Amino acid sequence: MSDDNLSLTVTSDASITAVWFALTEGRDSWWPELSLRPEVGAAVRETWTEDGREQYADGHVTEAAPPNTLGFVWQQAAWPTPLHVRFEIEQAGRGSLVTLSEDGFAQLTHGSDVRSAHQEGWAFHLTNLLAAASR
Repeated sequence: MSDDNLSLTVTSDASITAVWFALTEGRDSWWPELSLRPEVGAAVRETWTEDGREQYADGHVTEAAPPNTLGFVWQQAAWPTPLHVRFEIEQAGRGSLVTLSEDGFAQLTHGSDVRSAHQEGWAFHLTNLLAAASR
């Protein structure tokens, strides 16, 4: 793995369909700060508060192949180029295997710092995704 990308893979007892539903239609229950529709071209926006100020990352969906693949690009105002995010959901026994990848960090001024922060953030979000998919 290079400093340009990150990849996390987790397994779930939940079916592919349940994970896809939690990632898309059921996302408000575990990640209400992210807004997106699983349709190519649809807007993506994550909002959060940092140091008392509202922050956001905007982008659009680049890939949507239910129930297996969802991809999008997103960008904060300070980033010269967007980052690309991709979820892949595969069958694993009776459950599923979820791989999250994100790339483009090498193009950012402090890309390794952003990559580290995103790796931690994605681990948090994947834990919440799997919990929501298992309900």
